[in-house]
Amino acid sequence: MKTQLLLGSALLAAISVYSQNGSIKAKPSRFVDMSKVIAARFAVESTEVAASTNAKQVAGPVQNPNLDPEQSSSSVAAPPSAINWNPIGGSININGMLVSQSQPLNYNDEVNAVSFIFRKSASYTAYPAIPANAQSGVIVAGITTNWGNTWDSCALWADATNWGRYPQGGIYNPVGNTNVSNAYVVGMGPVTIAATGWPGNWFASRPLSTINNTLTTVPNSQQFIASNSATYALNTGPVAFSRYGFSSTDDGVVRSLGFIMDDANALTGMRGVSISKGTFNAGAFTWTNDSIVPSVILKGDGSRNIFTQMANMAWNESGTIGYVMVMGARVGATNSNKSAFQPIIYKTTNSGTSWAQLPGIDFNAPTMTVVTDHIASLNTNTNVAVPFFSDADMVVDANGKLHIGATIRTGASSNNDSLAFFAQYTVSINPGENYLWPHIPGQRPYLYDFIGDGSSAWTVTTIDSLSSEEAGTAAGDDGVNDNPWAATGVSGSKTDNVGSRIQMGRTPDGQFITFSFAESDTNFTNGSRKYNSLPNIKTRLMEVNNPIPYFISPTKINVTKVAPGTGTANPSVSSRATLHYMSPKTSSATISTVGNSTVVDIYTPMTVTNSNPLDPVLNNTTWYQSGKLSYTLLTTGINENSQNSASNSVIYPNPASNNAVLGIDMKDNSSVDVVVMNALGQVVKTTKANAQTGTNKINIDLNGLSSGIYMVNVKVGNATSTKKLIVE
Repeated sequence: MKTQLLLGSALLAAISVYSQNGSIKAKPSRFVDMSKVIAARFAVESTEVAASTNAKQVAGPVQNPNLDPEQSSSSVAAPPSAINWNPIGGSININGMLVSQSQPLNYNDEVNAVSFIFRKSASYTAYPAIPANAQSGVIVAGITTNWGNTWDSCALWADATNWGRYPQGGIYNPVGNTNVSNAYVVGMGPVTIAATGWPGNWFASRPLSTINNTLTTVPNSQQFIASNSATYALNTGPVAFSRYGFSSTDDGVVRSLGFIMDDANALTGMRGVSISKGTFNAGAFTWTNDSIVPSVILKGDGSRNIFTQMANMAWNESGTIGYVMVMGARVGATNSNKSAFQPIIYKTTNSGTSWAQLPGIDFNAPTMTVVTDHIASLNTNTNVAVPFFSDADMVVDANGKLHIGATIRTGASSNNDSLAFFAQYTVSINPGENYLWPHIPGQRPYLYDFIGDGSSAWTVTTIDSLSSEEAGTAAGDDGVNDNPWAATGVSGSKTDNVGSRIQMGRTPDGQFITFSFAESDTNFTNGSRKYNSLPNIKTRLMEVNNPIPYFISPTKINVTKVAPGTGTANPSVSSRATLHYMSPKTSSATISTVGNSTVVDIYTPMTVTNSNPLDPVLNNTTWYQSGKLSYTLLTTGINENSQNSASNSVIYPNPASNNAVLGIDMKDNSSVDVVVMNALGQVVKTTKANAQTGTNKINIDLNGLSSGIYMVNVKVGNATSTKKLIVE
């Protein structure tokens, strides 16, 4: 590590942190090496307690009903969702659920079935039986064909030597088939030998014509593939930790993403990613590999600035267009683009026959100040702010474009040896601990959507802001005492950090994208701290091809703390929504008119895994919901007059900072007056625009306004409508 990061308090105090627009930013209090955080997570995984099969779960919810009265949060009245959480099974402990970029929950629209791949519960027995010490490595597949009303389960992997870990997978469907009995369930993940190392991966499949806890006898239905071998068969190669970005596309191909490492067992020499492609062959699958090793900036010792902890892969429905993402520091990157945790994207348009690296997101461009203005500057150059990707997921939309949903931290240094460092901050609520964000207006955890396909520059849309962040896991870490999980690991460490776990899902046609994330209402956390100690899942919806491109519905749904009239409350998930997954594919959208509103309903498979109390080595329960989530839309051709144009206009993003946009659909050419008033009713901003027939986007300048709640009056002709706007 270079001396740039060995900053004394005097130097830190001298740093002036200003954005390019002149607004003052919070100063970082210290800097942390992300590579050590990742190494610690792998260490916890490799030494998990195999004897947890005998742990018992405590009956009854542990929930103070007066602790967190938060209900569904929405900027408009929520349409009637139908949310319902039910238990579907258990896992031997939580370790199989730790990786948010894994995809164990998948919906297949061709056979209308949902699958969930997980490690066995304490009571599940697979046949033929394997030794007791290997039972923790049994992998099970759950299948439902009626959106979760009933479930069947079957044994997918069991091996006395190679114990399955970190499963993901879904349903393979033969091209043209619509009968689930003719489909197959497929899964994969890394294996450990006696919880002491990582020699390779398990790949398994079985027909869904028979669903039981007896392993299938079809040849090659269970395959162990070593991470490092002296020789490999044709079209294959090394792959470790194949637990990311599972997909099953309409061309009859399944895929999984893993790492390329010099020594997977020792967790050293991260070089790139390997795409494992499964093609159906005589009742099982033949697996081949395609390697991607990006050119990245080297450290002084010759090692590479690449971190694949957020590696991911996404495909369009037909399987022709695919994207692979790794996090690294690209060769030639300068200023705001130079970070070890920014996306390096590869794309194929020929089903994976060839891959090409796309131009990176250019954070040096003025269009990206919506991101860089909300983070602090480098410790060595106050004119440069480096986005450091904190959490991310991705999907492909109806136009073949990639969407990367991500939160952004502050990068700390541009030195080649210190690119993995990020900034931390102290906040006034509990100044004895540090946070990833200052949690002040303009410097919160924002959820962004980066959109591109290589044909033009990347664009960015702000989806929402988050009110909390992950807590620490190791003894002495910031926020570890607010982490709701019990300490059972090495030296009293906790297994999960209860992060935002961004999940994205698209409708089969790619026209709608659902974003989900976990956050806590910090009005009710211990001391109003900003750690995610009472996690609930929130969702937002994007319409890709609305007349306003990439339109964000104003509806925000709390999926686990269910609002009255939108589903059935369940205290087992309310403010306890840990380790959640959302299927990367949702149901198709149903669009209807309800009163003066247009509503889109999407059935959205989601899971939450927890125990009671929250203890990682207890047999954990997985809760499932696939009820409809309902959102309001902005559409054309429904409300024709000026009153409806004014009433159905929307302001986004909300909350906003420097500017917001009024989206309004007009029947005729007309002037639109926008008046922003403070809480005292005083006019603080006015905007007048000549709107045209059709959809209009009118910019609302918010510069100079202090944070708070404002009322926005929209006037079209003689019709008016007043809306609430939060300025951060």
